[in-house]
Amino acid sequence: MTDPTQFDPLSGGDRLRALENERSAEHRAGSRDGLDGLREYSTAWHENRSTAYLLQKSWADPISRWFFIAVVTIILIGWAYLLL
Repeated sequence: MTDPTQFDPLSGGDRLRALENERSAEHRAGSRDGLDGLREYSTAWHENRSTAYLLQKSWADPISRWFFIAVVTIILIGWAYLLL
């Protein structure tokens, strides 16, 4: 039988929400120093989603998108010239 004085009022889901709220509060508090991008990349790296993060961010930038399309087009034209 459990001791009523040691009863934890938070269930597992409530504890998880409390931890998420604490983490988001820490993130908001630290976002004033201009290093948000590095923090996001660091989080992405630790969660093993850095490639998807880099591709998503580079595709969102119009200059990077234009450069990527130009390079792929040049490569395709080169292959087409060599094969035809």
